[in-house]
Amino acid sequence: MTLLRNLLLVTLTSLGVISAVSQAQDNLNLPELGGSSPTATSLAYEHDLGQRFLRAVRAQTPGFEDPLVIDYLEHLIFRLAEYSDLEDRRLYIVLIRNPTINAFAAPGGILGINHGLFLHAETRHEFSAILAHELAHLSQRHFARGVEAGKKAGVITIAGLLAGVILGATAGSEAGMAALTTSQGIASTQKLSYSRTRESEADRIGISTMIRADLDPRAMAYMFERLDRLNRGTGDQVPEFLRTHPVTKSRISDAYNQTESLAKKKWQLDIDYQFMRSRVLVRETPNIDAMITRLNYQAKTLEGLKADANHYGLALAYIRKNQVEPARRILKALSSRHPNYLPIILADIEAIATSKQLSLAIERTTEALAINPGNYPLTMLLASLLNAIDRPDLASERLEELALTRPFDDQVWFHLAESLGLANDIPGVHQARAEYFVLNGDLEGAIKQLGYALPLVRRNFQLSAKIKQRIDDIWGLQAQAEG
Repeated sequence: MTLLRNLLLVTLTSLGVISAVSQAQDNLNLPELGGSSPTATSLAYEHDLGQRFLRAVRAQTPGFEDPLVIDYLEHLIFRLAEYSDLEDRRLYIVLIRNPTINAFAAPGGILGINHGLFLHAETRHEFSAILAHELAHLSQRHFARGVEAGKKAGVITIAGLLAGVILGATAGSEAGMAALTTSQGIASTQKLSYSRTRESEADRIGISTMIRADLDPRAMAYMFERLDRLNRGTGDQVPEFLRTHPVTKSRISDAYNQTESLAKKKWQLDIDYQFMRSRVLVRETPNIDAMITRLNYQAKTLEGLKADANHYGLALAYIRKNQVEPARRILKALSSRHPNYLPIILADIEAIATSKQLSLAIERTTEALAINPGNYPLTMLLASLLNAIDRPDLASERLEELALTRPFDDQVWFHLAESLGLANDIPGVHQARAEYFVLNGDLEGAIKQLGYALPLVRRNFQLSAKIKQRIDDIWGLQAQAEG
């Protein structure tokens, strides 16, 4: 067992929550940290560590599986990254299904965001402020600097972070907060990486990124104030983000001071963010009837873009209730104000599919893809519709093309395996499952899947050689993880 796994074990044992994450323990396979050699802090080393971290997080946290929201988030982050100080812009983004406020950056370009951030950040600017802060942690290589400055200190912090992320999504946010609190207690005594100095630096650089990206730089302070109010209103239940990013009055003041000399500007609401926020809200509500009542009530007083986003959410809520006619009426009205807008088009196709008009839904999706070739959410929707009309062969073709452009998207591989199974392509199923298992940290399972595929393709020498090479690659990852 590596030093990191031992430290994580100590952290969780002190919390009395070992049983909740025993499986997570087995899947971590992270390297021992704390050395001061160049290898230990090189970009290549951080990237390798990040991939192992990412596999562990995917394995133990539920993903938020809405391609449209994921597509929006990826575009927003990559746009911000263009204006950041990042040298290595290979970014790997995980949207976690968890309603609490949390975001984290890990070595190797890993960014994790809870869907709860959409619920609490009221504007794209506030949402982007948190992302810009996390990008600053990456660009300043705070992990590597922590290792160099504190040796073993960096290990405990990363262990606590991973424990908090995993526990927050599996054992519940209370356990996750406890893990993060314990980690921060150790961190404070040993001067670990999430110090006030580094948080202040990430704030300052994040605000500079916001300015260059033409986003409201004061949104950083606004978001901190919102978090501070939330913190004061929750008693002992401190939001997860604040466990690793404590907000103080001086920190809020510093954020305001950095923007004091800038001319004030009236910022317009962003249609994409407001619509995605409504989509997340409706998708995750446990009581759709209450949500419909709430959205109808809000529709009486809202105006402009806020009203349109509210109506978009109402249409989605009606679709969830299988009430297609009112949903399509709303979407038609929205389309007249926002013509050819993809979220509205996609919602209308979802409504058509809900009414069992699958041929029409496929026709509309194909038309939209002709205008937006290779579009991620449209391709995923089309594959689902093709499976529904018993054409998994065509669905598989679409998903195989998508996998070439999104090889790190575990959901693409998952749905490709499902489609190939329906198409009775058994070797293909095993190959797709293997890639899904790799991305979720089950390297042994991936090797087994490819082992099942080999005898089925023994007469296809080219494919057989390809599978053998992939097995060797995964054995290499396994050896690396255990070394």
